[in-house]
Amino acid sequence: MSETQVDFVVGLLVVTIPLVALARRADVPYPIFLVLGGFALGFVPGLPSVQMDPNLVLLIFLPPLLYWESVTAPTDVMWANRSQIGTLAVGVVLVTTFAVAAAMHALVPNLTWAVAFVLGAVVAPTDELAAVPVLERFRIPRHVIAIVEGESLINDAVSLVIYAFAVTAAVRGVFDLGGLPLSLGVAVVGSIAIGCIAGRAAVEGWRRIRDTELQSLISLLAPFVAYMPAIRVGASGVIAVVTTGIYVNRRTPTVMTPAARLRLNGFWETFVFVANALLFLLVGLQLRGIAAGVLQRYSWQSVLWYAIAINVVVVFVRFASILLIEYIPFIGASSEHAEPNWRHAAIASWSGLRGAVSLAAALAVPLTVSGGAPFPHRELIIFLTFTVIVVTLVGGGLTLPIVISRLRVTEGAREEDEDLERALAAVFQAALDRISELEREHRLDPEHAQLLRRRYERARDRAERAPDPRIRESARRRSSAEREVLEAERDALIALRERGEIDNAVLRRVQLALDMAHSRIAP
Repeated sequence: MSETQVDFVVGLLVVTIPLVALARRADVPYPIFLVLGGFALGFVPGLPSVQMDPNLVLLIFLPPLLYWESVTAPTDVMWANRSQIGTLAVGVVLVTTFAVAAAMHALVPNLTWAVAFVLGAVVAPTDELAAVPVLERFRIPRHVIAIVEGESLINDAVSLVIYAFAVTAAVRGVFDLGGLPLSLGVAVVGSIAIGCIAGRAAVEGWRRIRDTELQSLISLLAPFVAYMPAIRVGASGVIAVVTTGIYVNRRTPTVMTPAARLRLNGFWETFVFVANALLFLLVGLQLRGIAAGVLQRYSWQSVLWYAIAINVVVVFVRFASILLIEYIPFIGASSEHAEPNWRHAAIASWSGLRGAVSLAAALAVPLTVSGGAPFPHRELIIFLTFTVIVVTLVGGGLTLPIVISRLRVTEGAREEDEDLERALAAVFQAALDRISELEREHRLDPEHAQLLRRRYERARDRAERAPDPRIRESARRRSSAEREVLEAERDALIALRERGEIDNAVLRRVQLALDMAHSRIAP
């Protein structure tokens, strides 16, 4: 990377600071401001022309983004609602892809079916980055959030498998729709196997290597170790990465050190934030040239008509599909929530925001096809993708809080409080039991044991009045005995998760407080 390119990237990150600050001051999901900021930057005179290598877009951005989504996903609640998530992630993606492809093939002159399916696959997946924070802020039912997040996690993989198939067909000039099911089946099986191997390798590395820096390095390499071999053998790198993330999801609480978990949590949150910021800003900068190229081939009236058509199809298909699925017996109803609920269906439909994955896929469309000719309609694909992101992310993201407030869905607050109460009660009781054991073993003197006991009892009382895992961040005496008390708390917390009494998201919240307390105890 040249010095000019480094300066350019630094400049984009500097621009990110005021945009995100304004978004948070306005209480709006920050991707919305990044989209609008990138769009504005794309038309500022004098800025350099940007041309991203499509292969680098997929390699640099997608693996880490998908990996962290998988690691932090509420897998327990997702599994309980697996039928609905699977139906949405596969069914809605397929319907959206086919509907968009059919509409664009009919409207755009000389648009082949292969290229039409590329566009359909690009705009089909949803992005949880903007929707889930809004849903969590309103504390709606956990299963609704899990369905939205689980759908976005899995539909990325499904849509990008279709995308890879369509891109290959467009590049080679041969489109065999009948071979798609077989290609999907082979890609899924092979990718899951590779993902499991990569996940197992990471877990064994963490179990045997206790050095904080090396454990962090293993986490950084895990998504790429899964992605690159899958691509080399013709499988899906996306499915492999998602599988790896889900595999390690349940095992990091037991095989990683508290210091490594703390370090990696901050690192991955920052990395994902920076990656998304750069994606949105970079596509904005490219829009100037893309828009000019599109308007050279099509009239502005045609481009406007294409944009309206694709957005109507995307939004209508999602709302119609989810409402239909919600009321189909044995498919829409989840194992925990068998009764159809139109309010929950409306929220899930409104949460179909498009974002980073669609951007990365659109930018990764090859520049040329076999023989060296330009990839047909590439600029139009990127431009229409951006319009879908603007309509769903900006329009949907700004109106989603209003919709949730009007629907008055608030039962999620009680669910979350009950789980936190259960988790905190268990870890505090485990701590008190361990203190008593250490006192009986004469590893804690009675005075120190009584002091610790009073601290935990006061913390337990506060938790009963206002459940909040941050109360566990109070300072402790630095001793090996207290470290054992923390380990007892952590074991009790993991046991709750294993029995299905709390989900993975609650475990991560409480464990973060335990890890912070552990970091303040001298080795």
